[in-house]
Amino acid sequence: MISRVNILVTGATGFIGRHLVGPLSKTYSVRCLVRESSDITPLKDLNVDIAYGDLLVRDSLGPALDGIDLVYHLAGEVYSRRKQDYYKGNVLATQNLLEACKEKNTKRIIFISSTGVYKPATTRTLITEKSECEPMSIYGKTKLEAEGLIRKCGIPWVIVRASLIYGPHQKSVLDRFFRDAITKGKIYIMGNGDNLRSFCFIDNFVGGLILLADKPEVVGKTYILSDNISYTYNKVIETASKAIQQKIRVVQLPSFFGNISWKINSLIGDVFGLFLVELYAIGKTQLHEAYDIAKARNEIGYNPRITLETGIKRTAEWIKSNLSNAH
Repeated sequence: MISRVNILVTGATGFIGRHLVGPLSKTYSVRCLVRESSDITPLKDLNVDIAYGDLLVRDSLGPALDGIDLVYHLAGEVYSRRKQDYYKGNVLATQNLLEACKEKNTKRIIFISSTGVYKPATTRTLITEKSECEPMSIYGKTKLEAEGLIRKCGIPWVIVRASLIYGPHQKSVLDRFFRDAITKGKIYIMGNGDNLRSFCFIDNFVGGLILLADKPEVVGKTYILSDNISYTYNKVIETASKAIQQKIRVVQLPSFFGNISWKINSLIGDVFGLFLVELYAIGKTQLHEAYDIAKARNEIGYNPRITLETGIKRTAEWIKSNLSNAH
């Protein structure tokens, strides 16, 4: 293990960041880059330093990078409706960070990208790190562009392509999937539900990220991190029903609804520069999105131990608790 690694985490108050920072700080010296407007409540009881700065203001990043060996770059735009926000949050922010890292002689950067960079699969073939990249969403396109900046920056890098991550504290369409199951006992899907999907419970993902911290042999490589097994939507719903001990009624909608949602989202994006994440998510539910994690398993010892049933149960318990507190 590299002695005394000083780590900076961007996006530390986000979904992934709040789960990563705690375990990381038990072994390493961790500093969290946050904006002045950020709610740092999730970080207050952790053994971390707080550095204020803004990835969109390059000159604000220097002090946060003083003495830093490794950067986990988690921050990015995921859910905005505006095209320009994705370019600012995913491309410009990454460019600013890389320039600041060069000035401070940062030794390595681990960039969290997305499996959204891949061309959607039309068969059950598992997607690997070598599969063709042809993103369909503005999010995927800007993540792929950011990957390009990372690859040519001159700083030793690792790229992690995350599949669909879920767990406590997530704010997303997937969170709504669980909320509907719990509060309404009903789930809407496009098509017959036989398409394959890969999920990744947040603790599994964080475990994989931590494995990358002290392995010099991973420099210049790209890894997909996901759970061990891919499931059909039908199996996910069956597992969710068992985990929450509640029957879930599945409402199957014709696939053409998904196609229409996609076309509307693309049209609005092309004409107005606006994107409706919900419409995009609806269209994606009919696709195969299954990933092969053999490279991460073989090269870094990645072994996601938490099963889908356990992950869903933990997520549902947090959502139920959250709903109770809200009332």
